[in-house]
Amino acid sequence: MNAFKASDAADRDDPLDSAQPPLLLERHLRALRALLLTLSVAVPMVAVGILHREGASLLFLVASVLALGVWLGTGLFFRGHKRLSAHVATYTIVFGSMVAVVAHGSVRSGAVMALVGGVVTAGAFLPRRALHLITGMSIIGLALLSLAENHGLMRTPNLAPDFSLWVTQASVLVAVVVSLFHGRERTRHAFINQEQALKRASAVEAELRTSQARFMAMFQGNPAATMVQLLNTREVVGANEAFARVFGYASEALLGTVPPNLWGNQDDRRRFREQLTHSNHVRGFKTRGLRSNGETFDALVYCEIIKEGNERLMITMVLDMSAEAASRLALEKSEERFSKAFNFSPLGMTITRLRDGRFMEVNPANERVLGYTQADFTGKTAMEAGVWLNEEDRMDYVNTLRRDGKLVAYETRMRTKSGQAVDVRVWAETIDIDGEPCALSFTLNVAEEKRREALMLNVAEGVSGETGEAFFRSLAKHLAMAIGADGVMVSELDEQRRIHSLAALWQGELQPSITMELDSTACARALVQQEMLILENPVPTRMPLAPPFNDVPLRAFAGLPLRDADGTAVGLMTVMWRNDPKPQQNLQALLTIFASRCNAELLRLRRDREIQKLHDTLEHRVAARTDQLQYLNRELDSFAYTVSHDLKSPLRAIDGFTHLLHEQMEDRLTDMDRDLFGRIDSSVQRMHSLITDLLALARVSQGSLQRTDVNLSDVADDVIRQERHRDPSRTVQVRIAPKLMANCDPRMAQIVLENLLGNAWKYSRHTELPTIEVGAVKQPPGQPPVFFVRDNGAGFDMSRADRLFKPFNRLHSANEFEGSGVGLATVRRILERHGGFIHGEGHVGQGSVFEFSFGSDPLS
Repeated sequence: MNAFKASDAADRDDPLDSAQPPLLLERHLRALRALLLTLSVAVPMVAVGILHREGASLLFLVASVLALGVWLGTGLFFRGHKRLSAHVATYTIVFGSMVAVVAHGSVRSGAVMALVGGVVTAGAFLPRRALHLITGMSIIGLALLSLAENHGLMRTPNLAPDFSLWVTQASVLVAVVVSLFHGRERTRHAFINQEQALKRASAVEAELRTSQARFMAMFQGNPAATMVQLLNTREVVGANEAFARVFGYASEALLGTVPPNLWGNQDDRRRFREQLTHSNHVRGFKTRGLRSNGETFDALVYCEIIKEGNERLMITMVLDMSAEAASRLALEKSEERFSKAFNFSPLGMTITRLRDGRFMEVNPANERVLGYTQADFTGKTAMEAGVWLNEEDRMDYVNTLRRDGKLVAYETRMRTKSGQAVDVRVWAETIDIDGEPCALSFTLNVAEEKRREALMLNVAEGVSGETGEAFFRSLAKHLAMAIGADGVMVSELDEQRRIHSLAALWQGELQPSITMELDSTACARALVQQEMLILENPVPTRMPLAPPFNDVPLRAFAGLPLRDADGTAVGLMTVMWRNDPKPQQNLQALLTIFASRCNAELLRLRRDREIQKLHDTLEHRVAARTDQLQYLNRELDSFAYTVSHDLKSPLRAIDGFTHLLHEQMEDRLTDMDRDLFGRIDSSVQRMHSLITDLLALARVSQGSLQRTDVNLSDVADDVIRQERHRDPSRTVQVRIAPKLMANCDPRMAQIVLENLLGNAWKYSRHTELPTIEVGAVKQPPGQPPVFFVRDNGAGFDMSRADRLFKPFNRLHSANEFEGSGVGLATVRRILERHGGFIHGEGHVGQGSVFEFSFGSDPLS
């Protein structure tokens, strides 16, 4: 409605209409007020002038009425009747000026100027019609007055200039000036307003164009297929590029037309229309879209009805969900594959929350690993299920996993369902499930492997611990423990073909010395065998044994002859079982190792006896002593060779027969057969390495030390040179301090540095810039020198450092670094024989340092 009022006001051109712009109206009112105030002063002054010149004449009366009219208009103005005051003042001036002309007697009087002022005032403050009326009245009135003056109808005028004339003329001039100034200002402000309006219109138009550009960019850049239609006719008024890409129809070809069928399911189309009719919008409608080539796809439809002017538009957006559906299908397949791999894995697999250890998923293999079923773990934490021995073990596992992100062959102990604590090895990695940190873990029960390691440790301790007769007692205990035998006897054969027990063990108890005849005994039969004699199920009664062994029935018997370097039987090691022996791998190999070490110690004992005998007759046989010692050394060398040969012969036989069998069955082997052959070959090679290391470990305890001053710097240079020759592709920075002197056995020093530098070379294999350093630790004067070997390789966990120098104890898995775990034990034994020491420090991933000393005095 305000817009129509403004339009009418513009048509009437009423300057004082309230519909005028407020600023313009204010300017008009101020101009009118100035004019009224001016006239309120000027017109009375004219009346006073006329009174002074003519007295109370008709002209004075007209001027007085005119003054009253002006004052009336001024009063109306200040009372709020703005438009009425303008009309009253204007008409008063016009009519008053005409009456004044009549009273003056001539159209040439100053009153005519008042008429001009009235017309100007009308033009400034009255509507167009009033202006036309006053102008016409003034023209007609002047014409009539001119005719009247020409015909002598008016009195004779007094044309003498006086004060009243000047006041009249001045008042008219002021009115004209005020009107002209007001008109000029009105024009100027109108121009300014128009210019500002044009600028605003330009800004609005630019903003509109920008908005349209943004809308078009959003419309065309929308990844959803978007189409705009007239609701009534369904004609397409716009379609973006995504629409053409999804449906295969060119956007330009669709404009102004009804689109083809885009629905793959007409029932969905009908339900879509019903929803749209009911609520004027549709959200997330799932259906099948139809492309131009007839292909259907999964689609999600959104639609909105909007009003634009008199038109109703339908905006439809279609999301192509085929890629998402394919991704969802791929995810389902991936989850299915993971589920199968998880549930059918032979390893015990679990998914647990890290913060509390609660089981989220458990596979059936855990029953084979620890005895727990899936039901045992459902809804429980690992501590509630009783898997961990204590909370400290679980937190150590969790903290290590959080720190490293994954665990590889992490060794710990867990509790089986039966309550037994067993050694396990865990592989684990952190995963995120719905924002919750979890652990995917694989658990392997390594109790049997640990048992084998303990067995090998028993072997090492049994064959390398004591010497002399104490050795045989220790060997009997360790052998019985290692293989689960009820009885073990180590005996020596004398010249009368009788055996004298050096150690006899039955049911874990050492027995008194036994002397027995060999005739018609199992021992006699064992002595004539070249290899091990094994009697099983049961031992024949015609093969009697010495008490207490022949007092109970035996299920199995094994006898191994002990021979001198020339092959002469000098003793016998026998093993007996009351029940069937437990099946275990490498039983014969273990017996052979024990027998070989027993053989060596027996020979050493016999040589010691001979040496003691020689010592007893020393004063009488000084001349022959040197020859005899040389002979004994040769015998020891021959013995070492024989031991090495006897230990390796069974392995060579296994290796040879295995390769022969492999060649003969090559065409019939399955992949599993080849894998088994590979495992046999790997086990033979590992056993060969173990035998070699065991012999090396045993040799370091034999012979006397030949101490002399040795330059360890030269020895280290030689060892590093050998390592570079074996592995020329590696670049290792080696720093060896010069003139590292030690008083030691040169051969033993070579073994020490070969092991320490070999380990440093090996365990720095995966380091980007490997560095090995050999030097000396500053010592107080008079103290034996202490040396060190430092590397920046894999390092080790100090919490497990107590296992560092024990035989067959390794801090790294065989998958990471090869080795048997005997090297550092050999080094420690050499240094302790010299009266020295060795200790090591390390940090995982930061390398290690080993400090050692050859001491000053050898151990007795």
